[in-house]
Amino acid sequence: MSSEPYLLYTVAVISLGTFQFGYNMAELNEPREAMTCAVTTALPISSISLPPCLPMASWHYSLATSIFALGGLLGALASAPMTNTYGRRKTLILNTTGFILGGLLKALTPSIAVLTLGRFISGLSAGAAAVVVPLYVNEVAPPDAQGKFGAFTQISINVGILSTQLLGLFLSRPGWPWRIIMAVGAATGAAQALLLLACPESPKYLSSIGDRNGARDALARLRGPSHAGEIEAEIREAEPLTEAAAEEPKISTWTFVTSRAHRKGALIVCGLMFAQQLLGINAVIFHGVSVLRGMLPNAAGSINVLISAANLVITSVASLFFDRVSHKSLLTASMAGMGTFALLLAAGIWASVPVLSAVACFMFVSSFSIGLGPLPWMVASKTVRYSAVDAAQASGLVVNWIGTFIVAFGVPLVPTQVSFVAFGVIGLASAAAVWWGIDAY
Repeated sequence: MSSEPYLLYTVAVISLGTFQFGYNMAELNEPREAMTCAVTTALPISSISLPPCLPMASWHYSLATSIFALGGLLGALASAPMTNTYGRRKTLILNTTGFILGGLLKALTPSIAVLTLGRFISGLSAGAAAVVVPLYVNEVAPPDAQGKFGAFTQISINVGILSTQLLGLFLSRPGWPWRIIMAVGAATGAAQALLLLACPESPKYLSSIGDRNGARDALARLRGPSHAGEIEAEIREAEPLTEAAAEEPKISTWTFVTSRAHRKGALIVCGLMFAQQLLGINAVIFHGVSVLRGMLPNAAGSINVLISAANLVITSVASLFFDRVSHKSLLTASMAGMGTFALLLAAGIWASVPVLSAVACFMFVSSFSIGLGPLPWMVASKTVRYSAVDAAQASGLVVNWIGTFIVAFGVPLVPTQVSFVAFGVIGLASAAAVWWGIDAY
């Protein structure tokens, strides 16, 4: 089935939620020195009494960075009942308020405390978006292209990361410039709220609450008039699922993670989402400039942007194969690659070989892009029944955010080599666990 312009518009607008996920997650990476007063070349912003920078100890910066993950954890927990009650579209519209408020607090912050509060609020919305967006995209995508469209989640995260890194190259200066980076997140949240008004609700959600006419209307808009026969076939194919969903109550997050009936699905979903963070990708996203600056002080920012751009390109190319190649094989190769290159990155730092470290960092992120980046976001819809999908997605995000917090808070406080040795060991062990412990899917 071809991709209609309205479908592409809908998926792009939905994916602004995970764009914000990536943007807000990485926004402190590049401007760290400017905002923490390591560079003091600007005068105070006296017109509204805002300081040009905020002096911070290492633990202050770690807290401001990692509090985003705590907000994400709570947002992920709250999102499942919201999507069940209000639907995917209304939940995302409500969710933009956190991005707007959090962005404004960060842009206008007079203190570390207000900055930290803004990061927490942005994290709430990012956590909810990371649950809702993959579900919403999967439910509006054509059945024969769900892998391709499912990759929009990770692609949009990568676009968000790349966008904030690019802005950071030009705006990482004390005074107003670094605050503009924060304000862009608020503006994007407002834009998404307006654009979502023109998007339909998920057809599958409408079917699950008994609104089959609404589901048909939504599919007609998404698929276009030239696919009327396929629309009816898609409705008929989905009817057994939605009838079962209507008869079977939605599974709560607590039931999903504690019930013996869901144990295998919970282990797969939560295990992959936890591994996505414990293999250390956010050590590069949150702290990549700091990791590289010790060896390449004049090029760290530019290299970090190139790595982010490569991450985006490789994920986009890899998405073409997600409907053709076993996800198990891609995940195993991805984890093994990350483990190997994490160890090489640690060796390059230990031996003071800048080229080895830069190449290993590039390959570490590239390995993430071919599997462990995009595929865990799709695993819930492929491995658990429909009534448990929301709970599976939420529980996976909970452990994902716990892993994010561990990495974001811990990496600045321990030697970089030690962190990447740990990531390498976890990566190789995870690859073995997936290869021998998960059935192909």
